[in-house]
Amino acid sequence: MKGLVQRRWGVPLLVVTLLLAGLLTGRLLRPEAPPRTVLAPDPDCDLRAGPCALALPGGGRIRFGILPREIPVGKELKLEVWLEGLEAKAVTVDIDGVDMAMGLSPYPLRRVGPGHFSGPGGLNFCSRGIMEWEARVIVRQEGREIVAPFRFITQAPDPASAGTAGGAG
Repeated sequence: MKGLVQRRWGVPLLVVTLLLAGLLTGRLLRPEAPPRTVLAPDPDCDLRAGPCALALPGGGRIRFGILPREIPVGKELKLEVWLEGLEAKAVTVDIDGVDMAMGLSPYPLRRVGPGHFSGPGGLNFCSRGIMEWEARVIVRQEGREIVAPFRFITQAPDPASAGTAGGAG
């Protein structure tokens, strides 16, 4: 009887033990994500008028701008970030649709001066024509991340009017 119980429960017990050991090992070996401070977007921000800034609790500001100011879709953009009162190991900008995932990769920016980061980015065409976007500036510091969201709207050119004078035709 004892041998039957060992054979009956031996394999399932071994499988459960290996699964638990794997989960525990994976959890212990996986680096924990650094703590994040996520700021609220400024509803008065208009990136077409110029760069916008968000203040950090406890001091410091993150300012973000996009050139050209009309923010065209399907063309290369210049993304710029200025940090005031804080240091960064790295700065990236992750752009996505506010209510529609667009699958854009994060854009790493390079340091071009003290507290100034810059690099190329871009926006995909959207079937909607008018699209609300959120550019999340991610500032990586030693042991933490700060996420500053900046929202903007684009309007893609009407494909029906492409190549016609004055859009008629």
